[in-house]
Amino acid sequence: MASITKRGSSYQVKWREPSGRWKTQTFPKWAQANKHKSKVESELHAGTYLEAGRGEVKVADWVQQQLDARTDLASSTRTRTQGIIDSHIKPKWASDGLRTVEHGDVQEWAKELLQGLSVRSVKKIVNVLSAAFDAAIRDRRVSFNPCAGIRYPKVAPKGKIFLSAEQVHQLAHATFDDRQKLIVYTLAYTGLRWGELAGLRVRDFDPLRRRLNVEQTIVEAGGRVEVKPPKDNEIRSVPMPKFLVEMVAAHVAGQDVDDLIFTSPRGGPLRNRNERGRWFDQAAESIGVPELTPHGLRHTAASMAISAGASVLSVQRMLGHSSATVTLDVYSSLFEDDLDEVAERLDRMHDAAHVPNVFPSGGVRQLPN
Repeated sequence: MASITKRGSSYQVKWREPSGRWKTQTFPKWAQANKHKSKVESELHAGTYLEAGRGEVKVADWVQQQLDARTDLASSTRTRTQGIIDSHIKPKWASDGLRTVEHGDVQEWAKELLQGLSVRSVKKIVNVLSAAFDAAIRDRRVSFNPCAGIRYPKVAPKGKIFLSAEQVHQLAHATFDDRQKLIVYTLAYTGLRWGELAGLRVRDFDPLRRRLNVEQTIVEAGGRVEVKPPKDNEIRSVPMPKFLVEMVAAHVAGQDVDDLIFTSPRGGPLRNRNERGRWFDQAAESIGVPELTPHGLRHTAASMAISAGASVLSVQRMLGHSSATVTLDVYSSLFEDDLDEVAERLDRMHDAAHVPNVFPSGGVRQLPN
C-alpha cells in the first residue's frame, strides 16, 4: 500500500489515500521513512487514516451540517438543538477547526457554561458537540472525540413527588373550573404525558372498556403546535378508573368524534406553559407542593398503580415506557416496598398447604461450620 524510494541522500514514502489521491513525504533516514510507511499502512488497513485538510472544517459549521442532514428528528428536538447551536456552539467554536480541539478545551468550556447553567443543561449542550465529533470520526476527519470523559460536578438527584389520592383530590379542587379539575384527575390517574393529554380526541375515549387510546400527541416547536405520533411511535391503551370514565363521558357529551377532549379556554390546543401560568402552579402552591409540575403527576399515577398491585409490565404499558427496564430504573424503590407483602403472601401459601413444621422447637437451625 505504501512504498519507499531513495531520492539522492533522502528517502521518499509514497502512498494512495482513500480518496485515490497519491501522497508523498520525504525523510533524511531510511528508518524514519520505514516507520512512517508502517504507520500509514496500519492506518489505511484499520480505516483510521485521516486525509490532510479534512479536519480543517470549522467546528460550528460541521455541527450545523450534522443537524441539517438529520431526517429522523422530531421538530421539537430539531428546534431545541438549533437553539443550542446558535446560543452556545457558534459563539464558542466558530473559528476553530475540528482537528484543533483538545479535550482540555472542551472541559474548560463546560466549566465556563456551569457558571450560569445547571449541570443537566451543560450536559445537553456538550452532548450536541460530542455527537458531531462522533460523526467526524466516522467521516475520518478526526481520530478522537475531545468531548469523551468530560467531568461534571456531582448533583444530588431530584426527589420525585408522589401525591396521595387525598392530595390529588385537594389539587383538583384548588383549581378554578371543571375543565381544570378533570385535567388534574386525568393526569394523576392515567400517567399521560402532557402532549398525549392534549392530543386526545373523543374517538380515543372508550367508556365501555374504560380506556384512553393514545394514538397521537400534540407538541410545541418554535412557537408552532404540531400533531405527531406518540413518543417512540408507541400507540397504547391506558386504563381508567370508573369515576374518571364518568367524568370524561360527561365532559365530551355532545362533541364530535374528531374533537379534542381537552382544549384551551378559547378552544385551541392545550399549551403546557399557558395552563401552568393560568392555574396549575397556583393550585400546586395552595396545597403546599409548589415544585409540582403537570408532568410530575406521572409519578403519582405510577405510585398509585403500584400500590393497587400493578406489575412492572402493567406500569410500563400504562406509562408508555420503552421497556420494563426503564420502569424499574425510575420506580424500583416503589416496587421494593412490596417485598414485605410478597413474604406475607408466601407465608399464607405455606399455611394453606398444611405443611408440617420441620423445626418443632420453632427455632432456627444452626448450620454446621
